Amino acid sequence: MQNETAMEIITAVKKLIKAELKLWVAVSGTKRLFVTKVNNVYDTSFTILPPTDNGKNLIVTKKTELEFMFTIENGKYFFTTKPIGIIKENITLLAIELPASIQRNEMRAFYRVEMLRRIPVKLINVANGLNDSNYKENDVVTMTCTDLSGGGMKLISPVFLDKDDVLEIDLSGLVDDIEKICAKVIRYIGVEEEGHAVGIMFTSLTESVRDKIIRCVFQRQHDKERLTDNFRRKNVF
Repeated sequence: MQNETAMEIITAVKKLIKAELKLWVAVSGTKRLFVTKVNNVYDTSFTILPPTDNGKNLIVTKKTELEFMFTIENGKYFFTTKPIGIIKENITLLAIELPASIQRNEMRAFYRVEMLRRIPVKLINVANGLNDSNYKENDVVTMTCTDLSGGGMKLISPVFLDKDDVLEIDLSGLVDDIEKICAKVIRYIGVEEEGHAVGIMFTSLTESVRDKIIRCVFQRQHDKERLTDNFRRKNVF
């Protein structure tokens, strides 16, 4: 499922930053991710609604460096810029300097991140994998998630799973405020040391549930990049 591609730098930033675009934002070097959306776009700036995280507002000054992330149909994008000021009209808006460029680092519908975790999975409709196993339909089986995205995940299963098999996945150990979601197998990858590797696609997700998964993916990647930066700084002589 993990398919690395070359990083792309995009300078036509106004083709990507548009009104109503949903953004995740963090202060450079910090841990928390805030959510917001673009209100309007101008020649050298754009405005956003005050970013929030569980009711808490993002506090910034003109010297604050902000890291933005978003997803559209062909991947994950991110850029770094800074606030210009606060606009108070009918609603309070934060004015942001348009970046010189935006980076795209994965050419896929949903950016995915490595996330090794054992999770409970219910076998709803498994066509062939139960014939030679001790499991039966509606049994809950512990499987290993190796990566996660807003569209699906890679699973390592002790049970053989084939394309179109239907599962119920408990994501409560991975994503806050999400429990069980329906999914189906979209491809069999092969046998690995711990079992059968398969690609899973989530089905019938609401927008709010998908947003929570994407936020978790971004948070994981942001934490990983922050830890990498800290390690590099500590090891500079």
